[in-house]
Amino acid sequence: MISLLKSPFYSKKGVIASEHPLASFVGSKILDSGGNAVDAAVAVSAVLSVTLPHLGGLGGDFFALVMHSPGRVRFFNGSGYSPEKASLDTLRSLGYEEMPPEGPLTPVVPGMVDGLRIMWEALGSMEWKDLIMPAARIAREGFGVTRSLSTAISSSLNKLSGDEGSRITYLASGKPLGLGDLVKFPGLSHALEEIADDPRSFYEGEIARRIADYVRNAGGLLDFKDFKDFKAFEGDPVSMSYKGLRVYEMPPNTQGITTLHILKMLEPYEPISSGSRSPERILKYLEVFQKGYAIRDKFITDPERMEVGVEELLRMDLNSAGGTSKRQYMGGDTTFFSVIDNDGCIVAGIQSLFYPFGSFVTEPYYGITLNARASSFSLDPRDINRLEPRKRPLHTLSAMLVEDDVKGEVKSIGLSGGHFRPQLHAEILTNIVDYGMDPQEAIEHPRFVWHPGGREVDLEEGYEIPLIKNYRFSLKPYPSRIGVAAIAEIRGNGLRGAYCDIRGDGLPSGLP
Repeated sequence: MISLLKSPFYSKKGVIASEHPLASFVGSKILDSGGNAVDAAVAVSAVLSVTLPHLGGLGGDFFALVMHSPGRVRFFNGSGYSPEKASLDTLRSLGYEEMPPEGPLTPVVPGMVDGLRIMWEALGSMEWKDLIMPAARIAREGFGVTRSLSTAISSSLNKLSGDEGSRITYLASGKPLGLGDLVKFPGLSHALEEIADDPRSFYEGEIARRIADYVRNAGGLLDFKDFKDFKAFEGDPVSMSYKGLRVYEMPPNTQGITTLHILKMLEPYEPISSGSRSPERILKYLEVFQKGYAIRDKFITDPERMEVGVEELLRMDLNSAGGTSKRQYMGGDTTFFSVIDNDGCIVAGIQSLFYPFGSFVTEPYYGITLNARASSFSLDPRDINRLEPRKRPLHTLSAMLVEDDVKGEVKSIGLSGGHFRPQLHAEILTNIVDYGMDPQEAIEHPRFVWHPGGREVDLEEGYEIPLIKNYRFSLKPYPSRIGVAAIAEIRGNGLRGAYCDIRGDGLPSGLP
């Protein structure tokens, strides 16, 4: 029997669920100072970029869904594009037959800071500087290392040591940071202070110049002009009905549509009578996962380069689409958070470098570690996600908002998980809707994931390994790192609830 070890936080006022206690605390302070959910989300995101720099730092991307009134949801896309000099011919001339998983050729322009900027300009209420400076102070004065950061550094020593900036930033003491060690990031503090004065300084000032110069000197393709021309953008969410609920997801270039496709195929099936951990459930979900990912890999990319529109994808006959995912994907890592304010505005925010420490390239003056998102491109000219200049790749980040008009309830759901995310979103939501779990049970329930493009399935302890031909099952100890989830909700009784996963270091918080 799996024991539930984390307690929810309930309040009639604002609540926050994030993967680091300092981020949740700072966000709560912003709410207590009169800020709204968007203000608090900016502050939470900035603190996470300091305290979890291996997961979602300034050198990565950011997406958000914001429900600012019932049924009104806005989407903010802070994902970066490839360098103007990046092309199939360029990579092939350098001797590559496929994209490297890390290194100076893998960063795209980091979109996080501009994604936060456009969200704040649209819906924020406090001064921008007041939202960024708490993170700058934490980076300057230091904080205690949590298990997530300590483990990431220890498991990545060789790769961190191979880059001058990463070595200076994370291994300055000559030994890996341990749990509870005090760490300071003075360079990151300087960067945040500049961003606090002007968010566009990240793209048009000294930060951009230093990052571009460092990457180019290391053999990469990023240029100052790539930064200067970059803008995040706002779009519309995608949505569908699932068993009477309205489910909102993030549109392309994210894989949010894949979550909706999976749910659409699962909707006709009643909950498996043998229970949420039954082999029958695994078998049914594996069948659906393969169909959903086959469509994803065939159609989803930068929305400006897609050959099939979003509405057509949502109407597609999924059972007749045929095929399966052909590409195999590495895992990823991310951090998700959610904020609900006193007025009921909800932010579902997610940020990432893709893998822990992303490209393993860190600009040394500011200590900004860059993403590895360009590793998702294909060098096959027939692939919809082929590498092209100024292109956003198929992006693994997404998050959900789930609205129940009858009960007057809304849930914000998200987690880390890379290419597994649509599977895990579907599992968590069906844990709640089909198997009657409360949110804490739903996010701490054991998980299973299929590796797209392969025959491998990972299961956490708590499942009986099913006897299914043509699959290779691997049992993982519970709790594993198959995603670190969080949920924030507005309940029908007027309370707000925040829930954090036993698999991570986060704590829910809010106003008394």
